[in-house]
Amino acid sequence: MRRRWLAAPVLFVQLLGAAGAVSAHAVAGSSAQTTSAAADSSDLTPEAAASRKAAESGSPVDVDAEVTPTQLVTAQPDGTFTVEFDPEPERVKQASGWVPVDTDLMTTSSGAVVPKAAAVDIAFSGGGAHDPLARISKDGKTYGVGSPWTLPTPTLSGSTATYPDVMPGTDLVVQATPDGFSENLVVKSREAAQNTDLSSIRFPVTVDGVSAYDTHSGGAAFLDDQGRPVFTTGTALMYDSSAAPVSPARGATVSPASYGMTTAATVTATAAADDSAVDGPVPGARTTAMDVTVSDDELTLKPDRTFLDDPDTTYPVVLDPQTTSASLAGWTTVWSTEASTSFWKTSHALGVGYDEWIDNKKARSFYQFDTHTLGGKKILSATFTALEVWSANCTDKSVELWRTGSISSSTKWSAQPAWSSHVDTVSTAKGYSSSCPGGDVSFDATSAVSYTAGKSAATTTLGLRAADESDEIAWKQFASPSDHKPKLSVTFVSKPSTPTGVKLSDPNLACASTRANAVVTSDRTPTLAAAPKSADGSQSTLRPNFEVLKYDPDVADPVVDSGSPSAYTTSGTAGKWTASGLLNGQTYWFRARTQYKYSFDDKTGYMYSGWSAGCWLTIDTTHPVPPDVDATVYQECATSDTPDDCTAYGGVGEPGAFTFKANGASDVVRYTFQLNDDKPQVKTFTTATSSYTRILEPDVRGLNALTVQTWDSAGNDSESYTYYFKVAAGAGPVDHWSMDEGTGTTAADDVGGKDATLTGGAAWTDQARLGNALQGNGTSAYATTGSSALDTTKSFSVSAWVRLNSLAANSTFVSQEGVNADGFQLYYSTTYGWVFNRHESDVASPPTARARSSATPVAGVWTHLLGVYDAQAQEISLYVNGVNDDSLNATFTTPWQASGPVGIGCRLTQDTCAEYTDGSIDDATLWNRILSPEEVADLQAMTDASTGEARPTLAAEWGMEETSGTSAADSSGYGHPATVATGGTWSVDTDGGKGNVLSLDGTSAANATATGPIVDSQGDFTVAAWAKLDATALSDTSVAHHMRIATQSGGVRDSWGLWYDQAAGSAQGTWVFGRTTADVLGTGASVIKVPATTASAQLVDPGDWTLLTGVYDGAHHQLFLYVNGVRQGAQGDTDTDDDTGDGVTFTSPWQATGTFNIGRGRISTGAYSDYAHSLVDDVRVWTGVMSDLSINQMYASEMPIPL
Repeated sequence: MRRRWLAAPVLFVQLLGAAGAVSAHAVAGSSAQTTSAAADSSDLTPEAAASRKAAESGSPVDVDAEVTPTQLVTAQPDGTFTVEFDPEPERVKQASGWVPVDTDLMTTSSGAVVPKAAAVDIAFSGGGAHDPLARISKDGKTYGVGSPWTLPTPTLSGSTATYPDVMPGTDLVVQATPDGFSENLVVKSREAAQNTDLSSIRFPVTVDGVSAYDTHSGGAAFLDDQGRPVFTTGTALMYDSSAAPVSPARGATVSPASYGMTTAATVTATAAADDSAVDGPVPGARTTAMDVTVSDDELTLKPDRTFLDDPDTTYPVVLDPQTTSASLAGWTTVWSTEASTSFWKTSHALGVGYDEWIDNKKARSFYQFDTHTLGGKKILSATFTALEVWSANCTDKSVELWRTGSISSSTKWSAQPAWSSHVDTVSTAKGYSSSCPGGDVSFDATSAVSYTAGKSAATTTLGLRAADESDEIAWKQFASPSDHKPKLSVTFVSKPSTPTGVKLSDPNLACASTRANAVVTSDRTPTLAAAPKSADGSQSTLRPNFEVLKYDPDVADPVVDSGSPSAYTTSGTAGKWTASGLLNGQTYWFRARTQYKYSFDDKTGYMYSGWSAGCWLTIDTTHPVPPDVDATVYQECATSDTPDDCTAYGGVGEPGAFTFKANGASDVVRYTFQLNDDKPQVKTFTTATSSYTRILEPDVRGLNALTVQTWDSAGNDSESYTYYFKVAAGAGPVDHWSMDEGTGTTAADDVGGKDATLTGGAAWTDQARLGNALQGNGTSAYATTGSSALDTTKSFSVSAWVRLNSLAANSTFVSQEGVNADGFQLYYSTTYGWVFNRHESDVASPPTARARSSATPVAGVWTHLLGVYDAQAQEISLYVNGVNDDSLNATFTTPWQASGPVGIGCRLTQDTCAEYTDGSIDDATLWNRILSPEEVADLQAMTDASTGEARPTLAAEWGMEETSGTSAADSSGYGHPATVATGGTWSVDTDGGKGNVLSLDGTSAANATATGPIVDSQGDFTVAAWAKLDATALSDTSVAHHMRIATQSGGVRDSWGLWYDQAAGSAQGTWVFGRTTADVLGTGASVIKVPATTASAQLVDPGDWTLLTGVYDGAHHQLFLYVNGVRQGAQGDTDTDDDTGDGVTFTSPWQATGTFNIGRGRISTGAYSDYAHSLVDDVRVWTGVMSDLSINQMYASEMPIPL
């Protein structure tokens, strides 16, 4: 093969020191101008985190996750991204993160010589005869070059390792590059060149996972088993050490200094090889190509003997084959005079134009960047920058930038890529002299990068050539990328992604993907929703863009409406837009795309994603006809206006089937129904359903109203239909233990005959809610039946009166045993308070459904508990003192039969008791149905069935019969003695005829107090007291008078009380029974005094004895005040036959646990005040509601008779 001698291009000597340098910005996170987003929120993508941080800081932020050896991505504050590409590795990923490429060599502990940081594994021999001279490995594949000589220990300098005198006068020098190596023979003298061993030099080759392939361009490629190149070798060159000047005009001779260069140092024939000798030919050096053959076993160099013997050759001469890792990125140049030679990744300067000075050649140069990550991006700008190091003179000449086809190690003049598109032209002259020193030349490469990004091409290849390739003054040279890296800097935004969550928002309907299953809506102006998406999660300004199209079987579906929300959002945040003009009976479909609004270079642009799949809908505004109702048990009344003429059927809690019928409507998919004041219920079907049957258990005796309404699939509702029917009284309880025995070991079931046997120390007590009660000890006492009582698969109810001694441990009041668990449990829990529960299955430790109450458990007072299981509603509920918190009810869907006995006073499981009651139980009752609200209220009031009268129980009574001492006895038996303070004395009322009474002097010590609480003030209670105010004190009308007769204190406020108010300037006062809404300080919204009090308008002489009676009916949420036995209306109404105007509604009871006070109260400040100046007698408190008749009779029997 004929080889021509080539003149090496001239390089600036001062620029050679910068070879391989990496800018601070080249390594993620290392620049003072940028920061890293690696530590940002984990819920964001790395791009989104960096974009957000850039926007917040106003400074660029590197996207660490996008860093590669040849790429650095930076998020900009304006929401755009900038990426900088290099044609060869600039950085390397190590355990500590990305570090700059560093090809300086070091010796490892094994003796091998390796670069500090290279893009591939490179190792050189540390000397000896066994190790390969050089080895490169990548992805488990290896190419190694051995030495035909025994190697001495090398001398290391920078990136080179020198093995001296491997042949006489010839050094072997290997040099590391970022992604490869070169092995160089440095023939130091003409005498050494005469060595016949130089005629053909064979280096042994070892390969693993690759095989050699001749590229037919002076080099070789090593391919894997898929035929993909892993390593490549370029043309092997020979160059001498001459530094001939280059003339600015043909035949002229000038010194290199004329071009702004320093004169090359003279290299003598005996000089030792140094690292600069293998950095490439110095400016003006003579160069030629060698013959080289490569196989899987051997690399053979055949130096050009003519070149070595030429008298013009200056020694040392370097023989320079090079090996690199195959990569997409790279560079090359092509010469017209070396049409078959490849200069792939050459270390020579890259020529452009016509070189008439030495070679009469034309040169073109190419740069290729791995830009596959730009696929589909919107390119806003792209700039290619290369360092021009030489020009013929300082006259600007035009250089063209082209987008070309791809290049590789096979690229040569005779096999150039296509010059596809002219991109930019720059007229410049740099590097001739100090008047136009070398410098960067930048080209606008936007169109080229936009093209490759639009094609999602793997690479962007740029070619440089002179505009006039016949003009020798246009000859230019650009620095080899191995000396000074060119850059391709691209600013882009990502095309947004197709939106997600495309649907109807109002009405809220999912997307129907086909016309056959189109959703139906009555809304002709439906609101559409979609979440726009950013492809890279950047701080994008996005919104969905919608189109609505009308289905037309004959032509293309026309767009009938389109638009977007007015506001932009960020990625993933749904936007909504309301369509209009849609017609009844028509079918439409809509779709959405993401609109991205971006700003760059003071301009605003828009990008759109592709359209989403369509969502189908049909408009239907026709309402269905009203439904009809049929029933089997409960027949319909002819009219609701005359219920007495309607026959009562069934009974409260007795189930009956009701069939709701669409009444001819063809598209009914939903039935709503409401029985009386119960919660409305809904049954929805996926397809049109003409009827629906539901089992209901009416809970109201007498007239019931069942209201039914239907809805079609479009959401159109029918008019409601109300089905009136009358319900008979419910069946009585199936079991009832009154606990009134008082003696013996049996608690009789006076209804079902399932008597309970007292066990473990269970006893009787007369401190009962009514009569006697069962007394538990909290450790062993309980009562149990011999058999089961309830079918726990069906509806049932369980109730009991309970009075706890302590709240320190769980206490179970009533349960029914299963095999492994209870069928139900009515109990007190230290965790949940009052509870009615059902276990979901009869296994050990099953899941539990709990119905609870917001009522506060309190020890020492009677509380009524009622648990209800409604099988039809699949719900369990708990009533405490007649009140149910429906928000604390529980769903229960797995009823099972507990066939064991009933436990009273413990949780009974496997014939073993636990959670024994520490306290008393009275009036335990079981029903095999649900109860009506009236029945619940009667249970709470313990209404006497024969008389209809409520039966309260005395909880405390201070008769004030004492004549000395400081204690007022409690005659109720519950032991609440009242301590009399120094402002109270015992007195005998002779004028009023009350006998012994308590006299309070109105000072701050005028009171008597007992340990509270006396009753559960969340339930029914009654309080009464006789009072005779001091007339002399009240006659002073210059001041207001407030006197508390009886109050129950909490932590800082009274929960309730009886008192007297008289405004300043008035001689008339008002008796009051009042409650506060919360135990907090202050007035205002937290204390509702006037609306929560009942005031007496009855004029009474304050100096006369007055019987005050306050009643709280918890089941009906009413407060009542009685003065001298007469109920007072909210507005002074004293008509006791008309209950509608009586009392005041109060719905926020709270349990006070402080002292019970006679003659004082805690008002808005938390301190005690409103001390009574009064005589007080017969202060009493009852659990339960006292009837009007009983209160009137009490007054009549106790009216004072003056002595």
